[in-house]
Amino acid sequence: MRTRLATAVAFALAGVLTLGWGAFGPRAGRTEDVKVVEVPTPPAPITLVHRLQRGETLGDVFEDHGLNPAATHAIAEAMGEFENPRRLRPGVAIHFVRRPGESPARIRVDLDPDRILHLWSGDEAGPLWSARLDSVQVVRDTLLLAGLIQSNLFDAELSGDVEALGDGDRFDVAYRIAQVFAWQIDFWRDLRRNDAYRLLIEREVRPDGSVRDARVLAVDFRNDRRVLTGVRFEHAAAERVEYYDDAGEALRGQFLLAPLDIARVTSGFNLRRFHPVLRRTRPHLGVDYGAARGTPVRATGAGRVTRAGWWSSYGNAVEIRHANNIRTRYAHLANVARGVAAGTQVEQGQVIGYVGATGLATAPHLHYEFLRNGAQVNPARLQLPSAEPVPAELRESFAAVRRAALARLRSLPMPIHPTQRPRRTQD
Repeated sequence: MRTRLATAVAFALAGVLTLGWGAFGPRAGRTEDVKVVEVPTPPAPITLVHRLQRGETLGDVFEDHGLNPAATHAIAEAMGEFENPRRLRPGVAIHFVRRPGESPARIRVDLDPDRILHLWSGDEAGPLWSARLDSVQVVRDTLLLAGLIQSNLFDAELSGDVEALGDGDRFDVAYRIAQVFAWQIDFWRDLRRNDAYRLLIEREVRPDGSVRDARVLAVDFRNDRRVLTGVRFEHAAAERVEYYDDAGEALRGQFLLAPLDIARVTSGFNLRRFHPVLRRTRPHLGVDYGAARGTPVRATGAGRVTRAGWWSSYGNAVEIRHANNIRTRYAHLANVARGVAAGTQVEQGQVIGYVGATGLATAPHLHYEFLRNGAQVNPARLQLPSAEPVPAELRESFAAVRRAALARLRSLPMPIHPTQRPRRTQD
């Protein structure tokens, strides 16, 4: 046994002597014997943003950012699948992503608030570019708002979910209420101090907080001694989304009460009115609405245009023929809207022109006439039928929508001015 152990030790010592001590000694693993290769880190890409200026071409912009004509052509072709490069509007933001000393490899174009075009180079040896169009994601929310009117619809004192409104959203709220009740309320002549409203509004909000779209789901409006209700209801039988009252009657009438969304009446229908230009008394067979130059003018009813352009003392004017031998005229326009000409069909609420002061006019305003059987009549005194009510077969569906919407709406109290609140009696 001892002989075998001695033999094993001898062989081990022989191996050490053969290999050398260095194989197991302190030289093993010394760092100076290992060659370290440092790989340089490429510089981080940078993003430069350019806003397209009026009169500037994409070719000029791309050249300024180091892209050659071949790459510019390839980018334009890739972009053309989604948007005509020649139609980009001034102010569009173009983001160039590149590394220092290199030409851009990625480009982002903010086409509009809802569409982003991404472009990237897919071939380092050539000018091959690809494109992808993304839609900006939105979040849906609902707001409960109430307004107390002191002077006009736009300056109402708001309460409810006011903190969710942006700077321009207050105007939009007023505008949408005016659209719902455009056939029941003249928002210049009919409003009274301490009128009030409450509304339930659904919105689509972009990541930056701006609103893509908003729709009133339900609204109550207290106007003097009456309270009007509107409930949004969509169904296949209707050509458009309608608002109905509690009983399912349509709020939309055959004609709007006024051709401007919000305006002030400067001269009403008057058979003995002193004309400010002619300096004599003559009938004023229409209604004048004071508004800023360029304010959109809307057709009060659907019909076919019989005249559009210059018309003597009317200046630039549009006349529309409607059903039941009714015509409407819109005069003193700065210009007629594009696409509106004699023979064209227009829809109720469609923009047909813009407020101006052409013809016999001393200041920007709209002269509006309503003719029945060829004679001018006072539109404020007309009783015209409304659109069709909720179809009988959809009454149950409408009732369910109405109950749900009004339950949410009326969880918010209708505003009341402090001086109108009843006093508490003493016990």
